[in-house]
Amino acid sequence: MIALGVVTLLEHPSQLEDLIRDPSLSKPFVEELCRYHTASALATRRVAKEDITLRGQVMKAGEGIIASNQACNRDEEVFPDPDKFDLHRKRGSEEALGYGWGEHRCIAEWLARAELETVFSTLFKKLPNLKLGIPHSEVAYTEPTRDVGITKLPVVW
Repeated sequence: MIALGVVTLLEHPSQLEDLIRDPSLSKPFVEELCRYHTASALATRRVAKEDITLRGQVMKAGEGIIASNQACNRDEEVFPDPDKFDLHRKRGSEEALGYGWGEHRCIAEWLARAELETVFSTLFKKLPNLKLGIPHSEVAYTEPTRDVGITKLPVVW
C-alpha cells in the first residue's frame, strides 16, 4: 500500500501538495487510498440462511453470493464519481471496505492504518524530491487475479 500511495500521490500532484501542507490529511488520504486501491482481491462468499430480498433480488435459503470488496468500493451509489481519487471526498456514514467487513475484517487494520498515516504524513516532507525512477507506464503491478499491489517501484530523490 505504501508503493500504491506513492504512485497515487505522484499522479495527483495537487493532492500531494495539500497533504504536504496539512499532514492531518493523512487520515482521509489513507481512507481514500484503501477505497481506491482495495488491496484484497478476495471476494467474500456468503450463503443465505433464509429466503431474503436484497435490492429487489430474491435469494433463496442455501443460495450463495460472492461479494467483491473492490466492486463495492467503486459503487457509484455509495461513492459518487468512484473512479476518481479524491482525498477530500466528502464522507457520510458509508465506509470503504478496504479491510473487509464484519467478522472477516482484517485483524491488523488499525495497525496498518497507523503505519500508512505515519508514512504519508512525513514521507514527502523528508524526501520532497521523491519521484518515480521509471516512466509511470513501466510501473509493475501485480496480476489482476492477485491482491492489488506494485511488485517493484524504483524511485529517486
